Amino acid sequence: MSNRRESETEIDDYIFCSKCGKIIPSNANDGICTKCDTPLNQPVVHKRLNANKVWEEYFPYIEVRPLQNQIIESISEENNSQKHIIIQAANGVGKTIAVLAALLPICIKKKKTIVYCCRTHQQMSRVIEELKMIKQLKPISGIALRGRKELCLHPIIQKFALDSANAADICRYLKKENRCKYFSNIAKADIKTKIEKITKKQVLDSLEIFEIGKSLEVCPFEITKKVIPNVNVVAASYQHIFNPGVQANFLLNLDKELKSIILVIDEAHNLPSTAVDISSNSLSNFSIDNAKSEAIKYKMGEIYDLLDALSLILLDESSSLEINEEMVFNPTNFIKKVEKSADQKIDEQFLKSLDRLADFVKEMQAKQNKAPLSYASAVVSYLNQLLETKTRDDFAHFILKTESKTGNISSKLLSLSLDPRLITRDILDSVYMSISLSGTLDPIEAYASLIGLQLENLKSLSLPSPYRKENHVTLVVDKISSKLEDRIPATFLKMLEVITETVESTPKNVGIFCASYVIMRSILETGLERAISKPLFIAHQGMSSRENDKLIQDFKNESKKKGGVLISVLGGRSSEGSDYPGSEMQSVIIVGIPYARPTPTVKASIDYLEKQFPTKGREFGYNIPAITRAAQAAGRPIRSLEDYAVIMLLDYRFARHYYKKHLPVWLKDNLYLVQPEKEILQSKIKQFYQYHGD
Repeated sequence: MSNRRESETEIDDYIFCSKCGKIIPSNANDGICTKCDTPLNQPVVHKRLNANKVWEEYFPYIEVRPLQNQIIESISEENNSQKHIIIQAANGVGKTIAVLAALLPICIKKKKTIVYCCRTHQQMSRVIEELKMIKQLKPISGIALRGRKELCLHPIIQKFALDSANAADICRYLKKENRCKYFSNIAKADIKTKIEKITKKQVLDSLEIFEIGKSLEVCPFEITKKVIPNVNVVAASYQHIFNPGVQANFLLNLDKELKSIILVIDEAHNLPSTAVDISSNSLSNFSIDNAKSEAIKYKMGEIYDLLDALSLILLDESSSLEINEEMVFNPTNFIKKVEKSADQKIDEQFLKSLDRLADFVKEMQAKQNKAPLSYASAVVSYLNQLLETKTRDDFAHFILKTESKTGNISSKLLSLSLDPRLITRDILDSVYMSISLSGTLDPIEAYASLIGLQLENLKSLSLPSPYRKENHVTLVVDKISSKLEDRIPATFLKMLEVITETVESTPKNVGIFCASYVIMRSILETGLERAISKPLFIAHQGMSSRENDKLIQDFKNESKKKGGVLISVLGGRSSEGSDYPGSEMQSVIIVGIPYARPTPTVKASIDYLEKQFPTKGREFGYNIPAITRAAQAAGRPIRSLEDYAVIMLLDYRFARHYYKKHLPVWLKDNLYLVQPEKEILQSKIKQFYQYHGD
C-alpha cells in the first residue's frame, strides 16, 4: 500500500508512530502518541516528505495510498478546473482524510469555509477525528454541529422537545420570557472571554461543545453560533444546507454566503431522496382534529368551521381506501369542496388568522411550562404549500390511509415533490465548489441529472475496489427470486434452506436484510427461528429509534459469544444506518431486490422523471434506487480494508447484466452464480472462512 513520494528529507521536529502511522510534533504529548497511546521514547527519525505539493502539508499519515492519491489529485487546485466533482469510492479507501487534505489548502488560500455534509453523527465525528490529526501539523480549526435539541441544557427542552424544530420553538419562547439562564449567561463579559479562549482555533466535536457549555452553564448551541464564523471546516447534516429554513439560520450564523462555501456531500446517493423529502409536506386528520380543539379553546369559530370541513372531507374522500392504500386527488377541486362546505375561503387572510392562533397557542403553553406545540402550525404549513403547488407539474397530491404504531387508523393528505432539483440545483449552482462522495453512485449520469448538474460542467472519478478479492465473496443464488409471482411457499422454503446453511456455516454473526416486511414475515413464518441454532434478533416494523439501537447492540454483543442472527428490511436503520465491522457481521444475506411498491406515488415519480429524462424515468426513479439500497446493505460488514465477509444475494436477477452493471465495483469483483444446493453453499462458505482462519 505504500506510495512514497520520490523526494524525501529527514527532519527531526516530527515523530512517526510506527504502530498507527500518526505523525506528531516531537515535543507533543510527552512522547505519547495522541492516537493510540503508544510510548515514543525510542529515537525515531521520521522521513518527512518535501512539500512539493501544498496538500502534502495537510496529510497527517506516513503513507498516501494510491487511491487516496487519485482523490487528492482530482481535487487539488492545480489539476481541477471544474466546479463540481463526483467521486465514487468504496468504504475503507480513506476518502475523508484525502478530501480534507486536498480541500484545506484551497479553503485557506481562497478564504472559504468547507461544509462537510454527513447523514449521521458518527460520520461527523469521523470528520472531526481526521481534522484533529491534521491539526497536529497545521493550525486549522473545525466544529461538528448537532440540532438544538441535542445541544440544549434547559430541562424543559430536554423533557418536552420532540425534535430540533420543536426545540427551536420552545427556545424562542424561553428566551422571550427571559427564562433561560444558559442563554443569559453567554452575555457576561467573563464568560465571553472564557469561551473565546477555550474554542479559538480548535477542532471540536459537538459533544465537546456540550461539555464546555455544561461546565460554564452556557447554552452549547449559542457557543456553536459564536465559533462557526471563524472555523475552516464545519461538519453538518444535510439539513443545514438543503433545508431552506435551517439553511437561512445556518448561513446567518456562519456569516457566509453560499458562494463562500466548499460543499462536501458524504453518502451522496442519499441526496436526491433527501431533497424530495425536504420539499414534500403532509397533514393527517389527527393534526386537523387537534387544531380544531385549539380553535375551540380560544374561541375562534370561523377557523374551527373550516378545519371541521377539511377534516370531514378528508375522511369522506379516504373512506374507500384500505390501510396503506393511496389515491391521487385534485387539489383545486378538493379546496373548492372544503370552501363550499365551510362557506369561507382558504385565502391569505384565513392563513394569517390560523398562523396567529398557532403563535398564541405556543405562547400560552410556554407560560404554563408546557411544550409550545401547536397543531394549527402543521395545518397552516401544509395549506400554504398546497395552494402554492396545486397547479404545478413537479408536485403530485395524494390521500393516504395509514396505521400508527399503536394501531390507530389515520387519513393523510400528501403533497409530494417529484423533482430533487427544486432543492439542490440553486444551491449547487451557488456554492464555490462541491464534492459528492459515495460508494454507490453508478451510473454517475443518474445522480448528476437528478440533482441538476450538467455533465459537461463536472469531473467524475470512479475508483477500483480497494479490497483484496480474498476478503469478500459475492454469491448470487440461482433459481430463486422475490418477484411477486414467485412468492409461494416453495420459494420461501428454498430461501430458508439457503439462509440456514449460511447461518450454520458462518462462525459468528449473520445479517439478513429483506426486500420488504412481507418477505421478512414470510421467512419468519416458514420457520427461521426453529431452523437456526443461533439467537435471532428481529427488527420489527414500527420500532422506535431507541428500541432499534438496543436491538442492534444486543446483536453485536453476540459476536463475542457464538454468534447471532439479525433480520430486518432493506433501506431501514439497521441496513443503512449501522456498521458491522469484524465479527459483528461476518455474512450478510440480501433477500430480493427492494423495489418500491407500485403505488400511485411511485408511478407519479416515474412518470415525471420520464418526462424530464426521456427513456430514463423508470431507471432513475425505480430500478437504480432499489439496487443501491441492496448494495448499501451488502456493504455493512466491509467497513475497512481488513474486514472480510460472505455476501449472499438471494435473487438470481443480481447476476443479470442490467442489475450487475449497477452494483459497486468491489461487489462485482468476486461474484459467482451458485446453485441453491446445501453441499455447494456449505463448501463455498466454509472454504472462505477456513482461508481466514475461522
